[in-house]
Amino acid sequence: MDIGSILLNLGFILNFIALAFREILWIRVLLTLGYLFRFLTQYIYADNINASIWMIVFVVINLVQIIRIINERRKRYIEPKIFDIYESVFKSLTSYEFLTFWKTGEIKHAPKDYKIIVKDNKLNSIILLLNGKVRVQNKGTHITYLPRGSFLGEMSFITKADASADVISEEDISYIEWTNEKLLKIKDNNRVFWTKIQNILLNDLIVKIKRTNG
Repeated sequence: MDIGSILLNLGFILNFIALAFREILWIRVLLTLGYLFRFLTQYIYADNINASIWMIVFVVINLVQIIRIINERRKRYIEPKIFDIYESVFKSLTSYEFLTFWKTGEIKHAPKDYKIIVKDNKLNSIILLLNGKVRVQNKGTHITYLPRGSFLGEMSFITKADASADVISEEDISYIEWTNEKLLKIKDNNRVFWTKIQNILLNDLIVKIKRTNG
């Protein structure tokens, strides 16, 4: 078997192995190597310019994607004042994903006894409490208190229903708010990232249900 045939078959084998991986970075790396070997075969040994051009295009595309993936996975600096939020609430995200999501929100403040969420009202955002404490009540009946790192309004966002209870600040508070418009934009543009955000919201909801029932 000549060198050209060896390179060609090696390229196909690497592409075949790539199909067995679930880790996207390794898939890209193996695909790039596979296309590179096939490019060498087509350009040097088969003298097939048309095929070699396509192979090098695939190599370049995959190299760009590899660089993008590595860049997104590179650890970013997270301010100490929100690092505990990242570790406790957004630990399933990379630091890049967390900061990207964080920047789409808007930080706001509210005084004591401010009704952040009104029962039976339609909500247009989800909120994450940053400082202070809020109480949740239904028709004047106390349900629970929520501390820093708790989401507010995520149940209504997930179920598309009106608010099921009032949420009132116990003291001066600060929070970050993501509008439905921005959330839906993420959903439309990046389904994988959106699935991660959904899982974070669902986990928070499960913790609240356990706390209420406990």
